[in-house]
Amino acid sequence: MNARFDPQAVAARRLKEVPFSGIRKVFDAVTKLEAAGKDVIHWQIGRTDFDTPAHAKQAAAESLARGDVHYAPNAGIGPLLKAIAARTEIDTGVETKPEQVIVMAGANEGIMVSMLALIDPGDEVLVSDPNWHHYKSCASLAGGVPVEVPTREEDAFCLRAEEVEKRITPRTKMLCITSPGNPTGTTLSLDELKKLAAVAVKHNLVVMSDEIYARIHFPEPCAPSIYSLPGMAERTVIINGFSKVYSMDGWRLGWTVASPEITRHLLKVRQYTTVCVNTFIQHGAAKALTASQDCVEEMRQAFDARRRVITEGLRSIEGVTLAEPTGAFYAFPNVKVFGKTSGEVADRLLNGHAIATVDGAVFGTSGEGYLRIAYSCSKEECERGVERLGKALEGMRG
Repeated sequence: MNARFDPQAVAARRLKEVPFSGIRKVFDAVTKLEAAGKDVIHWQIGRTDFDTPAHAKQAAAESLARGDVHYAPNAGIGPLLKAIAARTEIDTGVETKPEQVIVMAGANEGIMVSMLALIDPGDEVLVSDPNWHHYKSCASLAGGVPVEVPTREEDAFCLRAEEVEKRITPRTKMLCITSPGNPTGTTLSLDELKKLAAVAVKHNLVVMSDEIYARIHFPEPCAPSIYSLPGMAERTVIINGFSKVYSMDGWRLGWTVASPEITRHLLKVRQYTTVCVNTFIQHGAAKALTASQDCVEEMRQAFDARRRVITEGLRSIEGVTLAEPTGAFYAFPNVKVFGKTSGEVADRLLNGHAIATVDGAVFGTSGEGYLRIAYSCSKEECERGVERLGKALEGMRG
């Protein structure tokens, strides 16, 4: 007699360590509210509301029209590799060659490929808490063990070297850094990066530095990078991409930058994932990097204006505290004063007031009691949102 096929039993054990996205649950709820005719404040979505620069779209269309429709090299087309290397030099001050770059199908592929190439089963990967869950999940899928390093509001949710060092064991292989960060919008200072770099060198760690938000930074136009510090270029994998700064999230384009040796490891894995990125969109991406960057500065200034609306509005609500957001487009207010879990607060805001935020606990244990607000909507919607939020939270007191 044949055994009954059980689709649940065939799932790999490592999938038990990987949850479905808590953020996507909010998206589904928002869709239902809007279908019911509700005016929703969209603070849930971690993408810009700007269009892709016209010159990038035109370059991609021209590439498609001339027949660039076949496989690209695994690492990416030459003009784009050259443009990414040049951009990395501008942002970090470190000489970077095209052969150190791999074009990925989104920054998240860069994270997954890096984990598969560098992490063995049982290797420990240090990740700040709270943080975007993909680092932990990708580490688990690679067979690694994510180890969360708690951060605190009074430290602007920034990784502290002493807290990192406390959690290092003989199995520790990698340290993940995200700056500016998601969900907090805060940025690691150069001084703190130097301390983290010293820990990485002392314990011979690989560093993954996610710099997807580096150019959405206030007041300077680019956040500092650990890659720029002495001895770090050889042990750091930069994760970056086009989704945020160029509003190209639907294009699915990211990249890695690492030493030539590490890049070869990544490329070996990359050959067995997506193989290569669509050829014609790579030409559009190269244009985005090499044409005028005025569009990036205009976006940065727009986000800065929205940031001020959000921070002033949040701080005007009695009992709400906030670590100063200095990058990306996120704020992470403390709502513990209302005597409810952050999940309960987020649910009440969404279902009772059509304000879509994300429960901070989705991003880790240290996120409990906080909400992620993504000010990636218009300034006008931010203004309406903070007014509505103030009234909604006042109604939760007691």
